[in-house]
Amino acid sequence: MTQTEPDVTCMAFRNLPPGELEPDKIHRFVLGEDAEPRVLDAAAAAAELADPFATLLLLQGTFPRTAGEVLTSLDNVVKEDSPLRARMFFLLGEGSQIPFTPETASVNRNLRFVVATVGDRGPDLLLSSFTPDEGDVELMAWDEVTGGFNYYRTVGGNSAWVFAGNSRHALQEPTEGKGPFESHPSGNFLMKELRAPWLHWHSPDAPITPSVFAENNPLRNHPWFLQLDRLGAVNCEAKAARPSIVRWTEARFDAALANAGTIERPARIIHQIVDTPTVNLITSHTEGATVETTGTIDLPQTFFIDSEALTERLGLPAPPTFTVSSNLYAQSLRTFGVTLTDGNGFARPGDTHFAFAIPERAFEDQAVLNEAIKRGVLTERFAACLLMTDFPNPVFSTRRAQLLRHVPASASIVNGASSFSEDMANTIVAAAEGAGAESPEGEFAARWGVGDAWKEQFGRLLNDYYAAVTSHLGSQEGFDAYFRLAESRRERVRQMPIFESPLLFAETNIDPAVRVMRSDGTVQED
Repeated sequence: MTQTEPDVTCMAFRNLPPGELEPDKIHRFVLGEDAEPRVLDAAAAAAELADPFATLLLLQGTFPRTAGEVLTSLDNVVKEDSPLRARMFFLLGEGSQIPFTPETASVNRNLRFVVATVGDRGPDLLLSSFTPDEGDVELMAWDEVTGGFNYYRTVGGNSAWVFAGNSRHALQEPTEGKGPFESHPSGNFLMKELRAPWLHWHSPDAPITPSVFAENNPLRNHPWFLQLDRLGAVNCEAKAARPSIVRWTEARFDAALANAGTIERPARIIHQIVDTPTVNLITSHTEGATVETTGTIDLPQTFFIDSEALTERLGLPAPPTFTVSSNLYAQSLRTFGVTLTDGNGFARPGDTHFAFAIPERAFEDQAVLNEAIKRGVLTERFAACLLMTDFPNPVFSTRRAQLLRHVPASASIVNGASSFSEDMANTIVAAAEGAGAESPEGEFAARWGVGDAWKEQFGRLLNDYYAAVTSHLGSQEGFDAYFRLAESRRERVRQMPIFESPLLFAETNIDPAVRVMRSDGTVQED
């Protein structure tokens, strides 16, 4: 008889049997460490949980049932000038731009509220809820003692709260990739659309209006909806998402270097540089409904190159503004049968609210790269050589990810410097002798062999590539190839835990295939 494998996904919480949790109790259920939820007594909870949500409410016997009650309970115990009272209210949803009509009444718009407190280093508390006055609340709170965010959630209408782990659990065995760290793989707050124009967030570019709700839906007049941050995603990105990611990344490196400057498992750092553990989403600034009339459509530069790392961090040449004509874009929409659909009866020909939605390298991975260089773990030259390996594929590069097999077991930092970059580079170069010039190791070795002239040499490679891409964007054949490549990358995202709604991307008739960009601007399809 085959024993069923335990569920270690986020669904493990939703699938808890009724009555599994004791009301008004803190339960620990860190998947990978705990086989089942267990009640934490007061001493155990106080020893592990030092965030404001735990210390001000749970450990004092207050167990709010809803997201709204969380805020009310905090108001009852903190002073008027407490940062925990300074809050920003946000709203997002993959169907947030689909007005409610009799024809669209059945569409699951996946609307949810996010509330963040305002602090000098980012929010101390973030919570998410589909409906402020019902159960099923997800909450993150910064732990000043341990560092990182403590993850909590309720299950249904029960007044019990489950502690699901701390950010550090995302980075260590046996808890990484399990529970909340399935979709928060580095322990960070997740804001998928982390750059203008924020495809699914309330923002100046795409306000979420009352028309998204039915006439009799009480959320139309709910205080949270009426108090939505005026700038919406602009402030969520600038005051919540990016600061919280930087805060945790710095704390993470502090902890990693606390052991006499020795980092164990540096592969966990390199993984975020050469591979794609998660993504952010970016789009054109052109609305999908106007692609046929706007003349030209701007395309996200990060589809073609990791400009945030290579240009903004490492000083290599910036890409030009990539555009495609309306005629070419509109023809691709027709050729590939592009349709926004929920797979349940709603279908609208054309693209998402903003055109050309694609994945880009996640900001949390960029933050790790920046911190690794700043702390002396990586040199700029070594980082550039890693990222310039298969550079036309900034995400989902199987070639670049193969360099992970050469990561040393540890990295030591002495007086802000390390031999780690030289050690790993030498290992890759040695492996290239047997692997051949066409291998990832061979490509890296060629980059490394340039030596101190890397900026000039890499700059020429990039400029040649940019010119080739610009040329291909001028033809239907060239842009169709890029559209097929974009769809293959979207398909990779559809396999990731962050894919929660079919409305995240439009659907196409493009057959699944492995597609990669080449340095001459053409797309190879296997």
